[in-house]
Amino acid sequence: MRTKRVLLLIALLLIAGVIGYTVTGRLSHTVVEPAPSVEEGGLALNFILKALDGGEVSLEGLRGKAVVVVNFWATWCPPCRAEIPEFVDFYNGYEDRSVVVLAVNLREPEDHVRGFVEKANMNFPVLLDLSGDVANNYKVQAIPTTLVIDRSGVIRARIVGMTSREKLEGAVKPLL
Repeated sequence: MRTKRVLLLIALLLIAGVIGYTVTGRLSHTVVEPAPSVEEGGLALNFILKALDGGEVSLEGLRGKAVVVVNFWATWCPPCRAEIPEFVDFYNGYEDRSVVVLAVNLREPEDHVRGFVEKANMNFPVLLDLSGDVANNYKVQAIPTTLVIDRSGVIRARIVGMTSREKLEGAVKPLL
């Protein structure tokens, strides 16, 4: 009789354990963050670059705060130069909507970039990738290349070649 009670108690404890595991497993479900990547759907690799205004910008520091548009460009690149008014127009329409544009200049001297930026009326942060390491890490093979990164830091679009305000809006609006 005592053996039956012990076996019944063990069976009840096992059943309670299985039920408890199932319930707590569902309650403590965690969202798996995408792996760091430079491809669409991946968590954007962090970078910290010097800005023309003298400060530094960390991509990771913007996570959770804004949709980020990163444009890799150079002053000598005709398509880059041609799309700058599109970026200025886009930024003017979205800067109050938690959208940040980061123009990452590739391997050009600060004084040269500063003069160009002033003439082009670029009113968003311009960052200096003097070594080209950030562009290399992001596998930028042609410029201009533009990335659209959502608030959680995931790359949602990669545009290779010249873009327009309409293309930028199409990529950004669903993320707002």
